[in-house]
Amino acid sequence: MISKFSLGLVALALCFACPSSYAQTVSARTTPGIKADMPYELDVCLEDEPTVEADGRINPFYLSGDFDGDGITDFAVQVKSKTSKAYDVLFCFGNGKRILWPAGGSNDAQYDCWWLMPKGGKLLSVYPQVKHDAINVGITDEGGGVLYWTGKKFGWIPQD
Repeated sequence: MISKFSLGLVALALCFACPSSYAQTVSARTTPGIKADMPYELDVCLEDEPTVEADGRINPFYLSGDFDGDGITDFAVQVKSKTSKAYDVLFCFGNGKRILWPAGGSNDAQYDCWWLMPKGGKLLSVYPQVKHDAINVGITDEGGGVLYWTGKKFGWIPQD
């Protein structure tokens, strides 16, 4: 007979062993290695945005979710400007729209973690203004915030 403790250990091990369905691993930090690990839709979106390139400094280097609430999968990918070398996030919406956040590509924050906050999840329940999937962006031991689509632009909720 299996004890509750044993079942708990197995469940804990599975949490660490199984990658999230929203995250992809990256084996190389260079664009060719990254391109091999990205969905076709994301590759096309990056080709249509020639001023930036995918950046794999954080794993996962892209997230997928329904950021605008239209029921079509959207992508967010970490990018680096080819000219200024600033780090940004490129949102590739399922309807073909692309938005570089922050607008104007002025973000050079060295965030070192991000994850999907799914709509309806406990993490988003304290933010009634967030209506769709969102992204938590952070800098370890410093804080960060919640990045979400308002319907017209991206909103930011700072967190300590």
